[in-house]
This record gives sequence, C-alpha cells and structure tokens, in this order.
Amino acid sequence: MRNISALAFLLFAPALTAANEAFALKDGDCVVFLGDSNTYAGKFIAYLDAYLVTRFPEKRIELINLGLPSETVSGLSELDHPYPRPNVHERIGRALELTKPSVVVMCYGMNDGIYSPFEAERFKKYQDGMLGAIAKAEKAGARVILMTPAPFDPTPLKGKTQPAGAPKYSWLRPYERYDEEVLTRYSEWLVTLRAKKYVVIDAHTAVVKHLATMRTTDASYRVSGDGIHPNANGHMVIALELLKALHAPSAIRDIVVNVPKEMQRGPNDPPTDPNVKVKSARRNGVSFSFTMPLPMPTDPAWTAAAKELEKLDERVNRASVKVEGLGGFLAIRVGNPKEGGKRMAITSEKLANGIPLTNLLSVDQDNAKKVWKLIEEKNRLLGLAWLTHVGHKRPDTPKGISLDDARKKAATLETEIRRLCTPPEVSVGVGPFGK
Repeated sequence: MRNISALAFLLFAPALTAANEAFALKDGDCVVFLGDSNTYAGKFIAYLDAYLVTRFPEKRIELINLGLPSETVSGLSELDHPYPRPNVHERIGRALELTKPSVVVMCYGMNDGIYSPFEAERFKKYQDGMLGAIAKAEKAGARVILMTPAPFDPTPLKGKTQPAGAPKYSWLRPYERYDEEVLTRYSEWLVTLRAKKYVVIDAHTAVVKHLATMRTTDASYRVSGDGIHPNANGHMVIALELLKALHAPSAIRDIVVNVPKEMQRGPNDPPTDPNVKVKSARRNGVSFSFTMPLPMPTDPAWTAAAKELEKLDERVNRASVKVEGLGGFLAIRVGNPKEGGKRMAITSEKLANGIPLTNLLSVDQDNAKKVWKLIEEKNRLLGLAWLTHVGHKRPDTPKGISLDDARKKAATLETEIRRLCTPPEVSVGVGPFGK
C-alpha cells in the first residue's frame, strides 16, 4: 500500500496506459487465484493487494489465493513423485461455489510438463485441462484471466539437470531444456487465447527478458534458488505484468493548476483540476491543496538493480505537479517545512512543464514498512484459511485456522492498513523566489 514513506520512490515519466483504458478490476470484485506453488507463495498477489489498497483506498476488492503446491491442471504426475500430484479439477467446483468469484486468475504449466522433454500427448492434456478449467469458471459466472507459467531456469541446478534420453525425469532431476522446449511452448499456446478475447498475462516472457537483461551485467544473477520458484524479484516482475494487463494507472496524482484560468474562475465555476482545491490565485503566485493517495510500498526483498531495470516507480508510483501561467524565478513549497515539508527554487518554465513530487514530499520509511508487513500477514492468514476451507488432496500442507477466525483477524489488520494508508492532504504554495 501506499504510505507517505514510499513517496521517495516516485519518478516523473510517461504513463504506460492510455487514459481511456479503464482499470479492469471493479469495486466489489472477488478475485480468486488458482495455480501451483508459485501462486501459493503469494508474493505477486500481495503486491497487487498493496497496489489496490493504496491506489484505490475507497474500493473494496477481495483477493483470494487458492494456489496449491505440486498441483497441475492436466492431472499428470511423475511415477516417483512422493504422492500423486493434486489435480485442480478435483477442487475447482468447491472453490467456485464457496468463493463465488467475479474474476478467476489461472496460472498452470510448471508442473504439467512433468519436468520432461516435450511430448504431444502431455501437451494435449495440458490444453484440455486449461480449457476445461476455463469453462468451469465461466459457467460459474467469473471472468477468466490467464497467466503463463514462470520460466524454469537451469542455472542454479548445475549437475542436477538431465539431457534428452534420460530414463526418467522429475522436479528433482529435470530436463535441462525444459524451459525452451516445454514451458515456452505451453506459454505461447496460452498467449494465442488472446485471439479469443482472454486477458493473458505473459509472466513467462517477462521473467525471461528480465533474467537475460540482468545477466548482461551480472552473469550470476537469478530470480530462483531452485530454478522453479521465483524469489521476490521474480514476483515483482510478474506483478508488474499483471498490473499492465489490468490497465493499472501508473500515476498516483498528476496535478495541473492553470493560474490565469483560476483567476478568472467564478465562485460557482468548476475547478480546472477536480483533484485540486485552489485557495488563492494571483498574478505572481498560487496556493492550493490536494489529497495524495499513498504509493505502493516497496518489498525490502527487492533489489535496487531489479527495481531500476523494471522502472518500478515509473510504472506504478508516478506523481507530478504542473503550474501554468506564472513567469520568472519562483519558489515552490510543499507542506509545512517545520513538519518535513520542503521548499525549492525553480523557473516558471520548468514548473509549467511539470516536475516530479519526489523531492518535495517527506517520506516516512518506518510507516511504509509497517504497511507492507501487515499486508504480508493478512495474505498469509487468509490464503491458508481459504485453502483449508475449500479442501484439497495434497498431504503435508500447512493447515489454516478457521475461515471465520481468519476473516476476523484479517479485518483488524485491514483496518490498520487502511488507517496507515489514508491519503493525506498536501498543501502547495508557489510565489516569487525569496518570499
């Protein structure tokens, strides 16, 4: 979620989504995530939650993580797997009935190729399994969003992968070209479903590109310790692809004040910017205020290099202020200097072109850290409770507390999260330099 503390990460950059592309999630939506262990891990879902509660604090969008480790959509399993891999079709009916989602996000594939060389029959079972799951979700009245699987990276598994022709393969001894020959092909097929008007989040391509670019300067860079499960950086890339596919606004606030228009505006005329309260407007200055939704907080596990490569702040935390119609050398003040606000000199030309709010807003890093920890705690609590409530056939899976108890505890956490994320009012004054 956004908290004033995270405003330190704002950058001024072009918006990545067109203004006429409405955000795909609506107030009151219930979004269920179905997938394997990479969904169960839940990081990218928690990042989405952080974005939603800070960017749209007035909306209530429920996210339910029903990812299950080891699961497939194809019903396949390795012979030497310690137990038959669970099949989502065993529980999808209960999941849909109990959660009554308006949106279902599905991400399968990593386990469905059984870590073996490509085989047409396995591929067909994967395709049939996906299409069957889509049909069940749609019959239940949900909009379906598809996600390609994260890539398999053999780099961390030196000495543990196997070449073509090995007697058997498993998640412990996977095929060395499992990603290029299997997961890439599964992902490419999922992307073709865009032609049928499905939203398909291509996490696979995004993470592959991220890895390749990072390794141009750091050959040892990885987003997975075991080649299968993405770390925080990998989940960040996935979350950004998810937000892009949902047409998530990159701008927190882009404030525009035209001083001549404000001077001519009558007392009953609408403001030039509905987000701004102009207190005074004169030939050589203006004062105004606005509420600033808090930026999506940073996961401490993200590395600076990964954030910079993915332009995280430009893509989700952009904020700017533009003041038009003044001349000469000016000073701009944001907030009360005694309470952490700042003042700086600037030319009227630069201010008319727009400047980032980054350097003018104080940041409370401790508060942002609190928000992120609360989000993580809430998502873990509800994820396990829902998984246990729906039921599944995977042994040795942690059990959650009762769903009623989890909801009560989550409500308390949510209240505190939203208190910390209450959009503060920001006051701005612009006048001649020196005053």
